[in-house]
Amino acid sequence: MLITCLNCGHSFKGKYCPECGQSASVQKLTARALLSDTVHFFTHIEKGFLFTSRNFFIRPGVSSVQYIAGKRKIYQPPVSFFLIWTGLYFLQHNAIINYFGYQLPTKLIANGDIEEQSMLLFREHFTLFILPVIFLSALIIYYMLAKPRYNFMELISLCLFGTGIYFMMSAITDFVLGLVFRVNILADNVFLWQTVLSSAYNFWFSYDVFKRSHLRFFWLRLVSVSLLVAACGWVTMFYLPIVWIYLTRTS
Repeated sequence: MLITCLNCGHSFKGKYCPECGQSASVQKLTARALLSDTVHFFTHIEKGFLFTSRNFFIRPGVSSVQYIAGKRKIYQPPVSFFLIWTGLYFLQHNAIINYFGYQLPTKLIANGDIEEQSMLLFREHFTLFILPVIFLSALIIYYMLAKPRYNFMELISLCLFGTGIYFMMSAITDFVLGLVFRVNILADNVFLWQTVLSSAYNFWFSYDVFKRSHLRFFWLRLVSVSLLVAACGWVTMFYLPIVWIYLTRTS
């Protein structure tokens, strides 16, 4: 007996529609159905999400090559991976700040210091400012290490994975320092530590991905990419918020 898919209208036999993948049996929207969908969502995220987190942290090169080559079922997609870790980081970050009452240094801000104001703005809108860093980092890596073996959108995907791992490491840092050792996680030295940690991981990520490419002047390229990406991140972090402040003041 043929079944008509309620999602796309395709007629088929079996438990799932071969066109769109929707189940042949669709439950009526009840509290039980919504609870079942919620449990299904989180258990399926857990399988791929934890695997992706572990593998892109320990062996980003193998994971990147596998994902680009098409072995994707076992990995969390890059955009959702980035968004999940971003969300988890900020939920925990804000919870720790609010619970312990941690605050940014405010002396120079009160005196109208533009640099401190820009740092405050950057920290408050971190996700917004990190997007151009992802784009520019992918551009640098593409032209200096990846081209023509990988295309630009593949590099964007890898940078999203890498940024997700950055937020994972930042979340761990906040938990250990802010919750366990009661250190103000808004202090400059904590932010500096996270920057150093990010730069070290970026170097490891690029090395592990491209060490198989047999590029000429590989180490020179790798060091140059690491320095350029770090400089790109610093310039974006420092100057883009300043531009934002000046534009909002004059508008």
